[in-house]
Amino acid sequence: MKTRKFFMPVAGAVLLALGGFQLRAIPTAVAATVARGSYTSAPTIASQPVSQSVSAGASVSFSVTAYGAATLNFQWRKDGADISGANASTFNIASVAAGNAGSYDVVVTNSKGSATSSAATLSVAQTSTGTMTADVVAAAQTFYNGLSSSQQATVQKTWSLDTARTWSNLPAALVARNGIAWSTLSTAQKTAAHALITAALGSKGDTLFTGMQMADNYLNSIGGGSSYGEGQYYITFLGAPSTSAFWMLQVTGHHLTYNLAFNGSHKSATPMFLGVEPKASFTYGGSTYDPMAAQRVAMANLGTVLTGYSTAKLSGTYSDLVFGANGAGNIDGTCPRAYSSKSGQGIPYANLSSTHQALVQELIKAYVNTQAADMASDLLSAYLSDTALASTYVAYAGSGTVTTKGDYFRIDGPRLWIEFSVQSGVIVKNDIHYHTVWRDKVAEYGGLCGQS
Repeated sequence: MKTRKFFMPVAGAVLLALGGFQLRAIPTAVAATVARGSYTSAPTIASQPVSQSVSAGASVSFSVTAYGAATLNFQWRKDGADISGANASTFNIASVAAGNAGSYDVVVTNSKGSATSSAATLSVAQTSTGTMTADVVAAAQTFYNGLSSSQQATVQKTWSLDTARTWSNLPAALVARNGIAWSTLSTAQKTAAHALITAALGSKGDTLFTGMQMADNYLNSIGGGSSYGEGQYYITFLGAPSTSAFWMLQVTGHHLTYNLAFNGSHKSATPMFLGVEPKASFTYGGSTYDPMAAQRVAMANLGTVLTGYSTAKLSGTYSDLVFGANGAGNIDGTCPRAYSSKSGQGIPYANLSSTHQALVQELIKAYVNTQAADMASDLLSAYLSDTALASTYVAYAGSGTVTTKGDYFRIDGPRLWIEFSVQSGVIVKNDIHYHTVWRDKVAEYGGLCGQS
């Protein structure tokens, strides 16, 4: 009798028969693979990983179904960076933290080729950021209750992405801001505003805010005119302050914008624009200020060693920095942003010496530590993880100093984006000043970038 091989589908399995005798049952997924003749093909993905939104502490699982020539190999990635040890068709996270939020995909390879799945987004719902959120909401309500009815109508706006993006590095006299002007607040209201900023940003954040106001007062005092001064800083609530519903606190003015999102899909402190003129220490009202000392010194230290790496230098020149990546104009540019054309330039972090890697980390901390402790801790755990740093690049253009017009630096990670640009002085003639930006490719505006 002639032996024949055939497949017959049954519920949940396929029977393999030989000469009329049943030999074994194989799962339908495998049967489909065999039936398609896929043992000789490059990988094909039959089912894609699915986006999910979970609360912090919950478990989550991403999976993919693929077929192709044996043996299939799997490499899961987060935000484009390989996840160490994630080499099965399923990737599990037992207890999700805020830092796990991001974009996940998997590359499937075999001897015939490779296939990359579509990206699945993991959103981590933060119904509360703990004591910080409660403290900020309480301080916001105290500030709000101390305003007149007309001031209340000015300080609180309905959240929309377009409204949130209405900030600029230019003086507020040139580009309008959201919210209530510092110049319209009474002494008691300013005290409540400082308490709010301290609750949201910690003492370092409030000190930076005050230093930036004093820098503008200094520019006014040396002939800058009415476009400059502490009165042209603004505070607004985008949405009603809440311990559970999404809202944003925006503090903005010339050379400084804080965008703090609460209860979004991510903890978020970005976009943050930070610049200063004059470039270093100055005296105003009998006190001496140097608001960007931490960032300037950290960047100068890093720049000194980057010049020793030929691959760290970018081609071309960088004359200004407005909003970073692809932003231009009088408000924040396209959202979500397109980093791909500029990402991956410069030298990989991994190619720096351990001593020089430490300088990169110090610069990142100089920006992130402008935030309250629990916000900074979460973000640093994401930016400085081994996985993130393995896909981080460092670059510069110009002389590698922070003293020459046109000098430029960039740190580019899976989430992190920091740019630092040296500009000509505007009011302080024959000198330079700084424009810098810190952005997060995943968590901008609470992770709601691209949503109305």
